[in-house]
This record gives sequence, C-alpha cells and structure tokens, in this order.
Amino acid sequence: MRRGDFNINGFVGSANGAVITNWFDTGIPERKTTLNDSAVGLDRAILFDDGNYANREFEFEFSIQADTEAQRKSRYTAFMVALDTGKYVPATFYFDDQYQYQIFRTDAVGVTRPLVFSSTRIYKVKVSAAPYKYLLNVANVSGTSLTLTNPELYYAKPHLIIKGTGAINLTVNGVVTKLTNVTTSIELDSALQTVWRMDGVTVVNENAKMAIGDFPLLKPGANTVSVNSGTVEVEPRWRTL
Repeated sequence: MRRGDFNINGFVGSANGAVITNWFDTGIPERKTTLNDSAVGLDRAILFDDGNYANREFEFEFSIQADTEAQRKSRYTAFMVALDTGKYVPATFYFDDQYQYQIFRTDAVGVTRPLVFSSTRIYKVKVSAAPYKYLLNVANVSGTSLTLTNPELYYAKPHLIIKGTGAINLTVNGVVTKLTNVTTSIELDSALQTVWRMDGVTVVNENAKMAIGDFPLLKPGANTVSVNSGTVEVEPRWRTL
C-alpha cells in the first residue's frame, strides 16, 4: 500500500482521489481491570483482571481532490456509505498495511477547505476500533488433521467449518469438542460464541449440537486441529494489539 493510502470497507483512497494527510497513532488499547482499595490490612489494592481490552479511539484526517464538485460529493458519499453501516467495518492504513482494524465512526465528520478556490476538502473522522487487529492475507486451511502456527503472541478465536454427517469429534490442541447429529456441515465461530449451519442462504441455529464447553482457541505457536470424521476448514484469524 503506497504512502497515504487506506482501505475502509472497500473504499480505497488511491482509487478515489483521497489520501491521508497526517500520520496518526492508533494507540494500544487499555486492559480492563478493576481495583478494590477497600480491603482492610493490605498494603495495596486488590486487582481484578477482566482478561480483555477496551476499544481504542483515534482520529484520522484525509483529503479528497476532484475535478468537479459533483465528483467530490460522489467520492465523499461513497466513503460515508462504506463507513456508516451501523456496525464494525474493516479498515487498513498505509502505515500498518499488514493488519486490518475493525472500526466504526463515533463523532461528526469535520470538513475544511484549505484555500478559498481549492477543489480539495480535508475531512477529520473520529472512530472507535475493536482492540485487536487482524493479520491480513492468511489463507484458510482444510483437511482431516492440521497443524497451524500462530505467528502472534495472542490467542486467536477461529472460525471452523466442519463437513460431515452424524457424531463428529473436533479436537483442538488435545481438547475434544463433541458435535452430534451433524447434517452435511456445521460451523463454529469462537469470536461470536455460536454454532450454525447454512441451508442454502438460510442460517440455521445449531448451538444444541455442540456439547457444553469452551469454544476452541488457537494459542501462540504450534496448534493441532483434527476431526475423526469428515473434514474441517479453519479460518485462523491471527490477531494482535
């Protein structure tokens, strides 16, 4: 990705006369903790670690240059349509182009005109980003017995698609997840904490077919994934802060 470029939910800056005009820092998200300083007889507060992180907040500035006012408005509208979906959208920036952030807009967009007769407009956008960013260009892996290497230092929450029928045991790093009455295929999403299958274009809830337990995680370093019947496809979702 060239200097100043960005891609927000398919809106590519360089394809729309848009460029980031200031370098900004996405920061490191705050770890969620709670302190109890009311305990009697202790010389420090008791720390309760929630085990996760708060969203990171940052602002970026970009310009749009166009030959006509109509073209500029069209490009700006395309940007807003890509960003304002009412949910998190993927975003990649030139200075960190190996990773994808998940962002949403949190404030009004500021608009300035650098010169009275300039065809350029400068926009300031404040966003909130999910704490983890995801490594790009990671291919899904499929088979019956897999070894995957997590290159990051944080646990990944994968998406797994299992194709088969009947009772199937999914084993991740020695931990077995039992699935019952599988009909052709079943999907587990460790980030969403849910199980389903696709019936054409219809999503069918299959949570009842997974034995009670934790959803699979992929630890830093080497991981093994296998099924005793059928095949499994893993979308690893390697991530870091």
